[in-house]
Amino acid sequence: MADDEAAREPDGPADGEAAEGGAGEPVTPERLRAFSDGVFAIAATLLILEVKAPAADERVWHALRHEWPALAAYAVTFLVIGIAWIHHHNLFHQVRTVDRRMLLLNLGMLATISFLPLPTATLGDHLRGGDASAAAVFYAASMAAASGWFTLFWHHLCRRPHLMRPAARDGAPRARRNSLLGPVGYAVAALIAPLTPEGSLALSAAIVLYFVVGRRAPATRTHIPAK
Repeated sequence: MADDEAAREPDGPADGEAAEGGAGEPVTPERLRAFSDGVFAIAATLLILEVKAPAADERVWHALRHEWPALAAYAVTFLVIGIAWIHHHNLFHQVRTVDRRMLLLNLGMLATISFLPLPTATLGDHLRGGDASAAAVFYAASMAAASGWFTLFWHHLCRRPHLMRPAARDGAPRARRNSLLGPVGYAVAALIAPLTPEGSLALSAAIVLYFVVGRRAPATRTHIPAK
């Protein structure tokens, strides 16, 4: 019912609803994407800093095998950030006007994305130790939080269809449903982490793989809808 009521709203944003930058200048989707791209890039780059290179007195392959938990966590998280960037790219190409709530949602999403190097480093350091379960719960819960923002984005757009390009409005409810896979899947990974930390990481990796190669995966949809 809420979607039907929102669909009857006028095409233009309500008075005072559009977000503004300096000197009353509206914050455009392009400007928001540019800022977000920088945060995504920094977060992805910081991940590798937690992987230790083999020391000069160590055998290379032996040292790299010892680092496999950190390397596995790095690979999964890098793909998560990359897929989030693609999803963000696709989503904001379908947005024609940004309101204040969209700005706040975007800041929340960027906060969790930039936080991901911490749980990634924690999992890499503890996956083979006695506190592996706690590290895996922390990691999967952080992934669920990062992916959950996209459900909030789509829910907001479903309630405010005038913020979207007309060609994108019909697909918003379906996109909202599809976006639940990430937070629900990572929440399941967090629940099984106390039983099998490695299995929790494997489930996170499977979710990431689906988002890369699945039929409805964000990585397969990079077109810009018609205005």
